[in-house]
Amino acid sequence: MMRPWRDAATLILTARKPWTGKSSKGPVVQKASEPVPDWGNVFDYKLMMLKRSSKSQFMPNAYVFPGGVLSSADAAKDWLNLFSEKGISKDDLEELVLDKGDRPLLMTTQDAEEAVKRDIAFRLTAIRETFEESGVLLYTNKSGDHTQAFKFADLEKLEAVRKRVHKEPEELVKLFKKLDILPDIWGLTEWSDWLTPTNLHEQGRRRFDTLFYLASLDEVPQTSIDKSEITAVEWTHPGTILYHFYRRELWLAPPQVYELSRLLNFRELECLQEFNKERQKLGCSTWLPTRLQCDDGFVSILPGDSMYPAEPDYIGDPNNKEITVFQGSVKDCEHKASVLNRLVFKDTYDCKPKVTCSPCNGHVKPLEYHHFQ
Repeated sequence: MMRPWRDAATLILTARKPWTGKSSKGPVVQKASEPVPDWGNVFDYKLMMLKRSSKSQFMPNAYVFPGGVLSSADAAKDWLNLFSEKGISKDDLEELVLDKGDRPLLMTTQDAEEAVKRDIAFRLTAIRETFEESGVLLYTNKSGDHTQAFKFADLEKLEAVRKRVHKEPEELVKLFKKLDILPDIWGLTEWSDWLTPTNLHEQGRRRFDTLFYLASLDEVPQTSIDKSEITAVEWTHPGTILYHFYRRELWLAPPQVYELSRLLNFRELECLQEFNKERQKLGCSTWLPTRLQCDDGFVSILPGDSMYPAEPDYIGDPNNKEITVFQGSVKDCEHKASVLNRLVFKDTYDCKPKVTCSPCNGHVKPLEYHHFQ
């Protein structure tokens, strides 16, 4: 099957925060008469969100998790050499290969030139892209240690190295070797996988199959952005970023809305870490949203919904810009389904998950923000 998309990885990076009891400031300053809900008393962690540039060709101005496309450098033999030098064998790396549960499409292929298995390569993609976009370099001294963010001597040094890796991805393995540390591929756990819809032409023709990982730090790290592709970095609570989204003060892509709504289930970072460490053993599958235009909005149907196609068309027709029309309202479409797993849109800022099905692969249902409050 020819795949008209690019394989990618993204990282939901969380960090433990001191329990201060003070209100959390989000990406947008609020009017004094309308204070931000005090999510600092709900969650004991924050997560990193990056704002894309208005000039980005895909999802401009969106707040996203750090991530990007798989590079050949992420699967290069140099990584095997580095691991070997640090006492990590191929058998040790094989323990990270998940082959017992469902596997997404991007894991079902392997280029002949890729020396590193994709379970490892996509973790390296997520680590590299996180460093390129935010300056946060995730490392460990040996497998099994806590994930750490490397502390550079000064911001100028960090910025120079970040730019070099951004320009030449193969520089990352050299950097780890020079610093005498290992990329913390063990600290990343699989969370989900999303494939861009076939007819999302309002965001351009680009499509991505993106594997979402989860990683956690003990404290919020130093950051550095290029202010070109990424114009802002925010450490915020899941509830805070959703609050600003629903107030139309920033924009989130639908997968981010769904995954942030899932995170509402976890108020404590330790619970989140332990949950996904076990959950990832069940694997994950590729989610291709199929969209329906209704009289008063549209819906994005996801696997598990009774209206999801038995054999989804992953390829689609690149020349077809039309969305399948459902004769009726969003509520009519909801009533037609016996089981729900969908995102419902009144417009691009009014996106809510509606889920009644049992989550697959041991996952949790997203919570609706307005009910969570």
